[in-house]
Amino acid sequence: MLNLIVSPYDVAENGERYCKRIVSYLKEQKVEYAVYFHEKIENIVDSVTNAISLGENEFVVIGPDAVINAFVNSVKDLSKIKFGIIPTSPQDDFAKFLGISSNPIQAIKDILQKKIDTVDYLLVNDIKVVNNVLIGASADIFEKYSEHKVKNFITQNLAVMQYAGKFEGVELTLNFKGNKDKTENIYELSIANGGLSEGNAVSPLSNVKDGLFNLNYVVLPEKNERKKYLSLFKKGEHIYKESTNQFWLENLKITNADNKIKALIDGRIFNLDQLNVSIIENGLKIYKNVD
Repeated sequence: MLNLIVSPYDVAENGERYCKRIVSYLKEQKVEYAVYFHEKIENIVDSVTNAISLGENEFVVIGPDAVINAFVNSVKDLSKIKFGIIPTSPQDDFAKFLGISSNPIQAIKDILQKKIDTVDYLLVNDIKVVNNVLIGASADIFEKYSEHKVKNFITQNLAVMQYAGKFEGVELTLNFKGNKDKTENIYELSIANGGLSEGNAVSPLSNVKDGLFNLNYVVLPEKNERKKYLSLFKKGEHIYKESTNQFWLENLKITNADNKIKALIDGRIFNLDQLNVSIIENGLKIYKNVD
């Protein structure tokens, strides 16, 4: 049976509306299903735990990266489940990176083919991460943008204009094999499995099937260069800048003196003491069109 995990309205306005269309299609196709609606993203763990306790192992996540993140972190053993994704926006990063259709009916048709694509995911401390982690200016701006009552393209750009030049960096120590520990005042850093964040190509060379993640970062530029760099970062053009440090890794440890690191993980803000990052190769079994 397919268990539909639906995004809360405050995370994705289209979640419940898309679910109704999908349910109508499943009824036409005489496919057995169950639906789990949620008022808050924190409620997803109860739905998933309950379904798995009943012996269920097939899921469909209707929502963006934050909902997928909540879903996978509700599952103790990901090797025992398979799931599909229904994006609720053409800009849903992980789904778009995987080439999943943004049309909900086409997406459910592809899921019903039951063809499995295995892809990597990240482990950050004990948090499963499907897409990527951002630390620095983007995470700071995202948090400030999230405080706006009205969230749209205009207020998002306003947050960038207001805070990109003011962000003074975060001092981090990076530890990974083959490199001496480095303590840098970092302006922008990404740890990427998938290469998109908020529709931006933050890691255009990423590959979710190679058993490696991409680390790229830049130390704090001069004030008049910060907005320019962030603009390049969002276009994926930062990788061509000499100031960008780029590595392909299996493991990474990030610490700082304050034991306080703000990270944007799969579209959700986390405040962590430190980050211990590793890659789980072929850890996700995703229903999608693999042709």
